[in-house]
Amino acid sequence: MATLETNDDGGLHLPPELIGGVRPHAKLEVLGDTLLLRPADRNRPFWRQATSQQRAEAFQRWADAPRPPAPDLTDESLRRENLYD
Repeated sequence: MATLETNDDGGLHLPPELIGGVRPHAKLEVLGDTLLLRPADRNRPFWRQATSQQRAEAFQRWADAPRPPAPDLTDESLRRENLYD
């Protein structure tokens, strides 16, 4: 068992060797006078857990994917006065 002390500002530093293989975004919960470190939720949506590079690559794959055929819009349907009907 390890004992930690807060710094002058009330902050708490958890050294990596103390918490082991805790994944990013783990939750630290306060239960009375006890601190409980919970692992990250593995069911988080992709956009919350992916890096910006991974999100960009996923967006590019989506943009490059084939789209189902859609009917052409007529010139009449694109007239300004008909857009809000």
